[in-house]
Amino acid sequence: MRTFATLGLACFLLVPLGAVAQPAPAWEAARAAIIKDYARQQPGDKVLEVTGPHNREAILIAIRYYGATLVQRADGSRTRDKVVVEYRLVGSRWELERVKVYESQAQADVTAPSAQEAQKILLAAWQGAKCEAFDNLAVAIAGEPRYQQEDSADRANAKRWYVYSVKVSAKGNGKFRLSEDGAAYVNATQNRLLWNPAQRSWTVEARHLRCTGFSKKS
Repeated sequence: MRTFATLGLACFLLVPLGAVAQPAPAWEAARAAIIKDYARQQPGDKVLEVTGPHNREAILIAIRYYGATLVQRADGSRTRDKVVVEYRLVGSRWELERVKVYESQAQADVTAPSAQEAQKILLAAWQGAKCEAFDNLAVAIAGEPRYQQEDSADRANAKRWYVYSVKVSAKGNGKFRLSEDGAAYVNATQNRLLWNPAQRSWTVEARHLRCTGFSKKS
């Protein structure tokens, strides 16, 4: 009984005498606040879509809504943003405390090569890496590629990649201490295919082609 009495007294003290707290703001109010905030903070951008709420948190004097937006930037690029909207109870009124983007992910504006083409490009790159301790290199792609974009103010000319999880298998030739003749080796790694807009082609970043990454299959 003491716990309920204490909680009731705390709630009573939050609201002035004779005042009744407003109803808590609904998701539609939070959605409108998101659109208004983008218009104020980023007037050159366009909010194409607002989805949510993906989550709602409520404590005694605060409510938070979590949603997402699809935004088209002034330069034509797009991002998917995760947004939180927080309201605070001040006296008897709910007031908007903040609208915050806490995660932003660039949306692909370049189509990834087909799996067969990507495998061909990756294999040629690994063969060109000249891993002299290994023969019969083969490349297998695991899963779907992940899009990445350079974090640059010049989004139109920012670098664009697709990141692939790959397994490179090979046979050791015994020429170096790195390999045992005839033994099977594998290199589980990630490779990035960089888009070249001028040539409209893909290249593999050479710094990720590490011949020292092979380990002997058990």
